[in-house]
Amino acid sequence: MISQRYRPVVYAVPAIFVIWLVAAGGYNLAASLKWSPDKVGAYVASVDLAHLTGSGRDRSIRQLQGMIDDLSLEEREQVWPPILNRWVAAMTPREKTRFLEATALPGFKQTPGAFDRLPPEQRQQAIDERLEQLREARAHDESGTVSAPPSGNDPKPPAGNSP
Repeated sequence: MISQRYRPVVYAVPAIFVIWLVAAGGYNLAASLKWSPDKVGAYVASVDLAHLTGSGRDRSIRQLQGMIDDLSLEEREQVWPPILNRWVAAMTPREKTRFLEATALPGFKQTPGAFDRLPPEQRQQAIDERLEQLREARAHDESGTVSAPPSGNDPKPPAGNSP
């Protein structure tokens, strides 16, 4: 017979063990339900959107939208090429619009609006700067030396202090 002094310990140890098992099981279940780029890629490869019609097609597109929404930005970049090649090419224009609106990153729709609100001079200056950066990057790539486009924050040597 267990003395009353040790009875709480005898009951607490198995209870704590069971709680840890339940927590570990819940964690593993949640991790297995999370979408990964591999799972999304397998889904894209397994479903041929061109051969689906009606509600099956809509259901597949909505399921893919949900999968993409659960991915991080880096993971989305991994899965976009197969999605664009296989699915978006098979979508109707209406489906493409709905799909791209549903899977756009937060703030994506606000960017053009912010650019449009700039004064025309600043807008033209931003366009000119970016075009110049792209031209310089292309010139460096064509000459065989690959370098990053200028960031605009390059330090300039002080005037009049030449060695």
